[in-house]
Amino acid sequence: MFRWTVTLIGTNSLKTTLNFMIPEEDYADANTAALNLLVALNAVTDANVYNETLTEIRSGAATLPSDADVTDEALVITYLSGTGEAAKYHPIRIPAPIDAMFLGDKVTVDITNQPLQDWVAELSQHVEVSDGESIVLDIDEGIASGYWRSVKKLGR
Repeated sequence: MFRWTVTLIGTNSLKTTLNFMIPEEDYADANTAALNLLVALNAVTDANVYNETLTEIRSGAATLPSDADVTDEALVITYLSGTGEAAKYHPIRIPAPIDAMFLGDKVTVDITNQPLQDWVAELSQHVEVSDGESIVLDIDEGIASGYWRSVKKLGR
């Protein structure tokens, strides 16, 4: 299943967003449906399309995990610049982090934790995290530091 979201903009720069579920099984069929919807929408509105997205909706496990408080986070500081450049960093949030990600004080992130390093490596290869920049793995597998925090206590 997919969600098609289209934001329209009017002459006065006001925007409005429409969301529709597209019950197709694969992306090609959902994309064709979204394109057909866009053509039909353009025929009935004077507004311009400001933004359009097609998002696949995937369902996870139907059961709740036994010990996963998503208000607890590991905040991991990653590098955006490599050796010899001025240091630039980007924070990565990990909700409900595994206990093995922390040192003995249960607050400081163990930057040598292999699953954490694997996650940061995948992020560095597949996503831009800040203004078109990606995580750089040149130093400490891309991880500068990290710590535990509670979002609940931050008031979010």
